[in-house]
Amino acid sequence: MSLELDETSSLDGLVCAMPVPRLPAADVSPDAHAGARPLFEQFGHAPGLIEGWLAWYQPLVTAGRVPTRTKETVRLAIARRTGCHMCQNSRNGDPSGVGPAVPPEDADAILADDWSRCTDAERAALAYTVAFWDDHKSVSDETINRVIEFYGRDGFLEIALAVAQFSGMGKLFHTLGIAAGTTAG
Repeated sequence: MSLELDETSSLDGLVCAMPVPRLPAADVSPDAHAGARPLFEQFGHAPGLIEGWLAWYQPLVTAGRVPTRTKETVRLAIARRTGCHMCQNSRNGDPSGVGPAVPPEDADAILADDWSRCTDAERAALAYTVAFWDDHKSVSDETINRVIEFYGRDGFLEIALAVAQFSGMGKLFHTLGIAAGTTAG
């Protein structure tokens, strides 16, 4: 099937169902988790690089002052904007070990920019996320202070760091064509 465009055609709304990796797959340990395999296949060309990043990233997402659910909501809002297949289709688990940090119905809503299932605190974090994404030079004091009201200054900084990290890595993963892996089973 080919996609033909004319002067009245638009690519708005089209989403690549399955991205194509930009680099050939590097050899990966057969023990690599199936869901993370595409990530390791791309970064396997620089041994240790992604492992070092993951050692920093996992505590940012699963520990700290801010609930994992809040960080997962902002991650999903960024995923909507980056177009990163892996980011949109993977989920961080709840720290309790039972289920995802954000239930599937809530995640789908956030990916559609529907925040009605979110708390006021999560909506404040999401408003900051979108403001940062849209124009980081124009984030208002009011937007920042609203996050501080719910999470404190330390919580705001944790959210701000997570948003910056999700933004940059989501763009990179999309650029590299990293798809969500399949789960073993």
